[in-house]
Amino acid sequence: MAAAIGSVIACAGVTSPAHADDDDSRAKTLGLHIVPSIDISYEDNIYRVDRRVEDPIGDVIVSPSIEAQFDKAIGRHDLNLRALLGYDQFVSQSQRSKPRIEAGATGAFRFGTACSITPAASYRQQRADYGDINRATENLQHFSTVSADLSCDRTAGFYPLARYRRDTTRNADAFDYADQTSDTYRAGLGYRRPSLGAISLYYEHVTSDRGALGISNRSNAAGVTFQRAVSPLTSIDVDLRWLDVSSSSAVIGRYRGPGWTVSASTSIIPRVKITGFTERAIVNDSLIASGFAIRSSYRLTGEIGLSELTSISVFSELERRRFRQDAALRPFSYTADRTNEFGAALRRKLSERTELQFVASRYDRRTDSSVANYRGIRLTLGATARF
Repeated sequence: MAAAIGSVIACAGVTSPAHADDDDSRAKTLGLHIVPSIDISYEDNIYRVDRRVEDPIGDVIVSPSIEAQFDKAIGRHDLNLRALLGYDQFVSQSQRSKPRIEAGATGAFRFGTACSITPAASYRQQRADYGDINRATENLQHFSTVSADLSCDRTAGFYPLARYRRDTTRNADAFDYADQTSDTYRAGLGYRRPSLGAISLYYEHVTSDRGALGISNRSNAAGVTFQRAVSPLTSIDVDLRWLDVSSSSAVIGRYRGPGWTVSASTSIIPRVKITGFTERAIVNDSLIASGFAIRSSYRLTGEIGLSELTSISVFSELERRRFRQDAALRPFSYTADRTNEFGAALRRKLSERTELQFVASRYDRRTDSSVANYRGIRLTLGATARF
């Protein structure tokens, strides 16, 4: 995932106090789990070209993968290891075919009566989305993250929070202008009360260096998070922050304004789950912006359980981006875009371990200069097994 200034995992550093139910759930997930899967997709515009300029190319993509996850409890502590190896094979445009690699490790090391340190490290290798390239050129991207969170969460009362995180993005030589290294520092104070939920106040500072362009971005944010299960059927996570983002390039300028990460879900209607999510964050490793991008996204999902084995879901997503540019660093042809996507999925459990799914979606992207517009459809049939 693109590293973002001000982007926050909802209530990061806030972990719920241990309960007997949590211990039971923890015990059920321990051990080694293997998840093989295969997706067969058809996409009618794999190079994300503007249909007004050239004819799009469609292709079938076969994507097998295998994922391994290992969870182990060591006394009061937890260790999780995860690895995924996959391959996207394009049937006609075989030069697009590339491996997918993911690896990660997390831990929860508890000390004292309520404190824990949660270190994490992850690596991901993937093909860049042609939506940000708009031509038949390959860019194999590498993302890595290391982080550590400190929390002394309590059943009731105040507790400290702290975080450090480093994100790196590396691209092929032709796209090294999007390479970046960012460091995130956060400190805060949380408060939990059973009748209220969990709330915290925090300050966050981020530095992001884009070495190939010779610029750096800096962000300061002050925010508040709130997490609560409003009822057994409804929950809400809120992170609101004020951002002050600047660049070493005077032309790129500053962004002063709100940022947020908000999610809510409810199952108040029997057999129906509705989930909403919205976020505004700063992206430093954009393949478009020579400075940084201000990304606002909105997603609404509805899932209906037709039976114990079959469910359908529908979703709609809107993403808007504004790009802070400096033509002296890199030429540009637009400063904002908007992407809409909507679709539906059908899932069928064949057994406790196997599942089939079919997903159909349509996407449509528009820029403020009408350059690099595109639209397309994607159909995917997938099968997953869990061992």
